[in-house]
Formats: sequence, structure tokens, C-alpha cells
Amino acid sequence: MRKIIDHSRKIEITVNSVDSIPCSLVGKKMIFSADGFLESEAWKLPWPMPWIETVFRTFAMENIGVSQQKSARLFNPDEPDQYLEISAHSYIDLTVGKLADFTADRFPGREALVSSTGSRRYLYRELKEMTDDLAKGLLSIGVDKGDKVGVWAVNSPEFVVAQIGISKAGGMMVPFNAYEKERRMEEILRLSDTRTLILQVGTKAAENMEILYRICPELWDAIPGNLKSPKLPMLKNVIVISDEEYPGTLRWTDLMESGRVVKEEMLHKREQQLSFQDVVHIIYTSGTTGVPKGVMLSHENIMENAVAMAERMRLTEKDIMCVQAPMFHCFGCVACTLTALISGCSMVMVDKFKPEITLSLIEREKCTAVSGVPTMFLGFINEISKNSYDISSMRTGIIAGSSCAPGIMKQIKEKLGIKELIVSYGLTEASPCVTSVLGDDPDELKETSVGKPIPGVDIKIMDLRTKEELPPGNPGEIWVKGYNIMQGYYRMKEETEKTVDAKGWLRTGDIGYVLPNGYLCIQDRCKDIIIRSGENISPKEIEDFLCSHELIEQAGVVGIPDDLYGEEVAAFLKVKEGHFLTDQEVKAFCKGKISTNKTPKWIFFIDSFPLSDSGKCLKATLRKLAAAQKEKLTLCTDAENKNRSS
Repeated sequence: MRKIIDHSRKIEITVNSVDSIPCSLVGKKMIFSADGFLESEAWKLPWPMPWIETVFRTFAMENIGVSQQKSARLFNPDEPDQYLEISAHSYIDLTVGKLADFTADRFPGREALVSSTGSRRYLYRELKEMTDDLAKGLLSIGVDKGDKVGVWAVNSPEFVVAQIGISKAGGMMVPFNAYEKERRMEEILRLSDTRTLILQVGTKAAENMEILYRICPELWDAIPGNLKSPKLPMLKNVIVISDEEYPGTLRWTDLMESGRVVKEEMLHKREQQLSFQDVVHIIYTSGTTGVPKGVMLSHENIMENAVAMAERMRLTEKDIMCVQAPMFHCFGCVACTLTALISGCSMVMVDKFKPEITLSLIEREKCTAVSGVPTMFLGFINEISKNSYDISSMRTGIIAGSSCAPGIMKQIKEKLGIKELIVSYGLTEASPCVTSVLGDDPDELKETSVGKPIPGVDIKIMDLRTKEELPPGNPGEIWVKGYNIMQGYYRMKEETEKTVDAKGWLRTGDIGYVLPNGYLCIQDRCKDIIIRSGENISPKEIEDFLCSHELIEQAGVVGIPDDLYGEEVAAFLKVKEGHFLTDQEVKAFCKGKISTNKTPKWIFFIDSFPLSDSGKCLKATLRKLAAAQKEKLTLCTDAENKNRSS
């Protein structure tokens, strides 16, 4: 597959200015393929001067590769006063749909998809047929290039088929959190201008269909494909993944059937209209504060990113990937499914994460790769200490989403046997990967850093106050630039301009610093930094220290308002099963080892941490819990003092 990817690489060169050249070249564009062939029809041969062809072709062959943009000055080797100022853009000329077709052509008999129960299994040639049928079915109901097609489902073969089929039809996939609540679902449907919604029935207690009928009661009496909703005027089609029929909707199987009678020419014509620069996904951020933002990602954004991660994991067609990271997040639909497509490996779908379920799937299917956030791997470690699983097939995967607690990489290697786990840092706005370690990097680097920037991506650390770049070792906000930066937030120009500057640098909102060896270390989110008496305090530093206690399994540190110091440190702790710990013992453990201003004033013990659907700790929820508990403790203390005085 790597040969197919490399063969699809191209480079576009634009002449911006010339000096001492007696011909009109400014504004000319030319595209070279990987074999050095000039593809641009705009350039009329013969070349105006022989040396121009030579320097252009030489430059193209030397710079075609990882997606990036650069400028250069190309000189006439015989007349140094003659030169051209050019800009160049190298890229992979592939869409998600075309990639899937190439993989199917290369590995037609290879197993592509396995459902969580194992009862449904599809080969790559069957995946191609299904995605073609879905794409043609979408065309038959009027899906046009650029239309937003929502997918409200758990990880399943249908989700993968939808991701690829929507791409082939020229639509933009808008994945919805499978467990989204009614208010937020209505909000994102409206903000995204979703025109067609693919919905999976039976994913949670409050049925998705019940929620949709409450949002759009007009659906009860609507003719399928002709929904008219005052709340959601853009929504016209609802496709239901179910054997049952629901009023106002079209069944998934019926849509696929209708696609089979659509002529191949229609699909071919649509695919000819598509470009690697088209937006293919609009992924909404969690929106825990404020209005959710739709991150627009192009084929180029996610394709090159997935190539980098597939190479880091050393995936081949012999691998079997356990897809447990939710596909409605960028981590799942790019770093998991797209890396699998690029490598030609099998995908085993996990419809809902539970450590015992995922471990059983890994054992049953002999999976070699699994990716997730640290809490997922911690769940594996706890489960495997209680019950026996044969997961000796495991080799690699990605751990990302939040920082690893000290010692977790050693436990993953020793207890889970995953020798080549990749630690990565990223965010949806960066497609998602920014940096990663290599599989054979020492464990110390994997626990203290998140690696170096992947090819084609640059980072810099900026002072929060002065906005000046900082040298290695100095913490500041992480800024990112490269092919992976989003196309913007959908219909949110001001928010986009706040996040990505005029030169293309993305402000991540994360605090970190770079080691002398170029590896990036993450400290915290800007919004999570605790400011006590004017001093910035890193919650992660305190969390890592607390987790070094032999009885503490997990720690979450937040700042809560304080009248005297502005903010005070509050720590939530999960104690290892079968053990007990008091707040006084924790404070005694801190004494003399960390500074007084970093020692938690408030300590709360909890059985489990509030997590997002992607497995990240919800610090905003912890802050609310801490404030509420502080208020209770303060009231109790005031009442006790009052009783004593009386």
C-alpha cells in the first residue's frame, strides 16, 4: 500500500515572479506526478527556455513527498541573474473513497470488517461493493457535492461503510456522539446544516428514534426524503440502520438496494468532481464550554496524518486492528479506521467500551493493534489482574487523548504485552496527530514526552503574555503549523481567526515545552492552569506526584476559587481497590516533597472519575464537585464553631 500512496503523490508549482527572463511566466501553474511527468494542461509546451524545464523537474523530484508548502528561488545554472520565485505544494492526490478502492483492489480477499459479536464479517471486495451501493443510494435521494450527511451510530461495520460511502458521494460526514443528549443533538443538527441523517437504532436506553421524533415531530407524517421541520429546515432525509420500519424514514438496507440499480456512470461522474482539497469531515468538538465548533477537515488533512500514524505503528495487511476509540471522534475515524485502510489490515469493531468486552474481542480475533486513551489502558490493566485473557497477539497501538500517569507504560508492556505502543499528542483541529514517539523509543521518553512532530508538521512554544517564541525547556502555549491544520470552524469565521493566525499557526490551548532533543512535553490545558497568589501551577505536575504514592491509582487536580489566594488546589483521588487512605496521610506524603503552594488544600476520594465519551477526565465537572464539597465542608465548620461559641 505504501507504493500506492507514494505513486499518488504530486507537486504543484506556481511561478510568483521572475527576474531577467524575457517571457511571461508569472501566474503559471504546473503539476508533476511522482514519476516526473508534467500533468498540467495550463502549461503549453515546448518550454520557453530549456533550463526552466530542467530546474522545475529537478525541484519537483527533490521535493515531492509529505504534504507541505514551501517557497524557493530557482536559478538559471548558466545565467545566475535569471531566476524564478516559485511556491510549491506537495500532496497525496487521493480521496477517502479512492483509497478504499485501491485497498480493495490490492487485498480483495482480505477480511476488512468484523462486527463486535463476530457474526458479521466482510472482505475488502465486499466493503467496496457496499460503499459503492451506499454512495449511489445517496445520489439517488439527492445528496449533492458538499452536502452534510450526519452519522449517529456506535462503532460498527455500517459506520465504516458510511464514512467511505459519503466520501464517494461527495458529501461531508458529520459524526454525532452516539450517546448525545436531545438538546445538544438538536443544536449540532442545526449548526451543521445536516441534510441527511444516518441513524443507528438501539444504541442506548433513550432510543435515538425517540429523541429524533421529539426534535422533529413532523417526521411522524413526513414522506421519506421530504421532511419539513421548522426547527431543522435543512434536514430532509433520515436513514435508519434497523430491520424495522419507522415513519418518515428510509431503511439502510432499502437505500443500499436502491443504490444497486443506479448506473456506475453516475458515481464515476461524481467522483471525477472531487478533489483532495475538499472538506470530507466536519467533526464537532465536545463543547463542554460554549457553543460546539464544527472542525472542517479535508481529504489531504486526514490522509497524510493517517499515513504518518500507520508508519509509526508499522502496520501491514497482516495486522488486525481492534477499533475501540469512538469513530465519532477524530481519533477513531482517522487514527484507527483510516490507518487500517491505508495498511490493508482488518478492523474489529467495539460497539461500546468495557475492558472485559474489548479484551475478549482481542483474544477471540487475535488482534495485533489497539488504540485508546490512558483510562482505557488502565481499565485493561485492572481487568487483567482479576481475570485471565490470552492477548499475546498484541503488538502496537496508539495511546493519546491525555497524559500518561507515571509507570503506566511499564505496566502496559509488562501486564498487557504491548511492546510497541505509540504515545501521541493531537487535537481534532490538527487532524488529529501533531507529535508521536517511535515504537522503539525508551519507556522514559514515552512517559515524560509525546514525541517529535510528525513529518510535514512544525511546532513552537509561545509565551502566553508576550506571544514571543520560547527556547527549549520553557513552558508556554503550543502552536502548530502544517498540512494537518483544519480548514476552519464551519460557519464560525471569528472563532477560526482566533484559533489559526494569518500565517497558518494553530493555537492549541495546551501548555508544554520542548526538550533539547526536540521531544515535546505536555503540561496542561491553558484553561486548567491553577493561579494561586499570582503563580501558575500545573495540575499535571501535582497529579503525577500524587500517583507516585503506592496506594493511589488515579488523580485529578483542579483549582477552586479562594478569597485569599485567588485559587486553591483541590485533588480528587481514586485509591487502589482493597486499600484505604485519609486526606491527612496524603498531605503527610506531600510534606517536604512538593512546595506548600502545590500541596492540595482540599482532598476528595472518589470511586470513579467523570469521563467524556472519548475517555478524557472532565475537569469542569471536577471543579463543580470540588466547589460543592468545599461549600458543604465550610458550612459544617461554621456550624461547629457556632455551637462551640454558644
